[in-house]
Amino acid sequence: MQIEELQCPTDEIAAYVDGELDAALEMRMDLHFASCRACSIELNHQKEFLRNLDISLGHERELELPADFAKQVVVNAESTVSGLRRPSERFNALFICAGLALFVLFAMGAEAGSLLDKAAEALGQTAAIGGIFGHLVYSLFIGLAIVVRSIAGQAQIGVLAVGAMALMFAGFSLYISRRVLRTLKT
Repeated sequence: MQIEELQCPTDEIAAYVDGELDAALEMRMDLHFASCRACSIELNHQKEFLRNLDISLGHERELELPADFAKQVVVNAESTVSGLRRPSERFNALFICAGLALFVLFAMGAEAGSLLDKAAEALGQTAAIGGIFGHLVYSLFIGLAIVVRSIAGQAQIGVLAVGAMALMFAGFSLYISRRVLRTLKT
């Protein structure tokens, strides 16, 4: 791949940091970094990420495994075929998934920031939709309270009648919402 063909060779930066480029391409990359501020910043981000990763992994101790560890794992796996039936196993599965997600973030390197920004933006949009729905439900029940209060004040009906009307409205709302959700599922 020739550098002149590309505007900014972002895919080649990781290969440059790892020392996987030939001498001629590495020289062209050096020239490109000298002239391109964006690629120079990306190069520094990648170097900083690798340095932080080396520092964080350098302080860990290696675990000492028993001599018959593989045999114990096989015996344990063969004796328990219950799958994800116990709550502790579900927690373990969730913990493993979270660890894999963290590994993916590390593997993405400097690109992880843009992915997290997009995820935060999607979460914000989802929260806005939830807020609109919550405000709609709140307004609906405030309107119901006003209508019931005005009817109860004019007709001088008892508390039981007002409660019955509220229960009828709640039942009707539940029925309508279930019908709407059922049609949305299909």
